[in-house]
Amino acid sequence: MTSDTRTYKLIIAYHGARFRGWQKGNGRTVQSTLLAVIQKALPDASGGTIPEDVPVRLDGAGRTDAGVHAEGQVASLVLPAAVDAEALFTQINRHLPADLAVCSLEQCDDRFHARYRATARTYRYTVLDGPVGDPFLQDRCWRYDGVLDVERMREAADVFIGRHDFSAFTADRPKPDKERTVHAITIARRGGGDIDRIGGGHRGRSRSDDYGKRAGSAGGDRPSPITIHVRGSAFLWRQVRIMVGGLVEAGAARLGTEDLTRTLASRDRSLGPAPAPACGLTLESVEFGEE
Repeated sequence: MTSDTRTYKLIIAYHGARFRGWQKGNGRTVQSTLLAVIQKALPDASGGTIPEDVPVRLDGAGRTDAGVHAEGQVASLVLPAAVDAEALFTQINRHLPADLAVCSLEQCDDRFHARYRATARTYRYTVLDGPVGDPFLQDRCWRYDGVLDVERMREAADVFIGRHDFSAFTADRPKPDKERTVHAITIARRGGGDIDRIGGGHRGRSRSDDYGKRAGSAGGDRPSPITIHVRGSAFLWRQVRIMVGGLVEAGAARLGTEDLTRTLASRDRSLGPAPAPACGLTLESVEFGEE
């Protein structure tokens, strides 16, 4: 940033179903859609002193894939100093499509960069298992017909905690350094009063863990989705989705902890599980500052 520009921090939310991911250059993306609206708003937000064609820089903390959602995506935005931030915020949200919103916009230190200054990111994955669906989670979860064993999933999650080479759990082939740190994985049935945090916390079990297992009855069960929170310093392309794919395989008793341990150690993508569907993944928050 120079004396003629200002840097802003944006918190952004979007429903990813109709976006081709964050990164511009591949059809309708979050970044390209937001940039177009920002540039269109520049004249009104600057009292007519800044034209629409002035280039602006917008960098996201997480480059989400096509179909992935966000509740707390963070972006850094560099703009001409003549732009009024409050007016820009109003103009942006007035013209954004219904599946994209800028929740906040604030000026920050000129060294701020959403991607490179981020110290941790938390993703949430939602799996709806069992016989009963939920129309309100359409495009927001992986609809899994069988019943998953949450305790097996928790045991398997231990494999991923710490710093590892995640070559077997990423589609990011060109990137030479595939070591990443996973700080914690939290798995719970929503509304079950039952939570487990791998990497710190407590382990428990409630009756909701046995959802769908009662015999001799039909109906009466409300959908009880499984939420998987994964917090780490940074993630490789599709890493969280592939990890979740492995956890679901464990919950279905098709893989065990030992299998995932061997796969992780192999560093061989061909041995890893298939990625979970993009629709169940949400970028929940991004952290900045000291780790």
